Amino acid sequence: MDPKDLTSYLGLATVYLLSANVLLGLLMSARYNPWKRWPHKRINILKLHNWTAYIGLGLAVLHPIPLLFADKPHFGIGDILFPVSSPEQPFVNSLGAIALYLLAFTVITSIYRAEIGRQRWKPLHYLTYLVAALFIVHGSLSDQHLDNSPMDLLDAEKVGIMACGVVILAATIVRFRWTAKHPKFQPRRQSDVSA
Repeated sequence: MDPKDLTSYLGLATVYLLSANVLLGLLMSARYNPWKRWPHKRINILKLHNWTAYIGLGLAVLHPIPLLFADKPHFGIGDILFPVSSPEQPFVNSLGAIALYLLAFTVITSIYRAEIGRQRWKPLHYLTYLVAALFIVHGSLSDQHLDNSPMDLLDAEKVGIMACGVVILAATIVRFRWTAKHPKFQPRRQSDVSA
């Protein structure tokens, strides 16, 4: 398999998995209960949310590595870790690297949220929206063939990535509007938890 194709497939899997992760996070933030509502089964949304984040982070880390084995253009380790001078699409690749580093930060701070304290951790976790936006922009603008071909926004991969962005945006809007109308489903504030 061509390393560029493998990189593309890993990137697509990452975007789809992290999109599902954001949607699970939105359900949790609205205090969605799958036992009382659909599908009327006990599903540990938090555990599913955590595992999609861990696997998504692993895929995101693996995503650029096959480029080290591509013949043309030649990527070095420095081009992957700090892609501002990468041989192809340095700006777009830098957006992807920033998204990866922010994702790692978000996952690590979530693991240690008890030590950080929920009140300090919560604003940090809102970085997931920035991470999602960066992944969507990176995936939509990337030239998966790395041959300076014109961007085809009707390519199935690009359409899938942009659809993930639209779904995340729509779900975020619905979540905030719905919880504004239903105060009992709003996320708990620190003062509510400590009382």
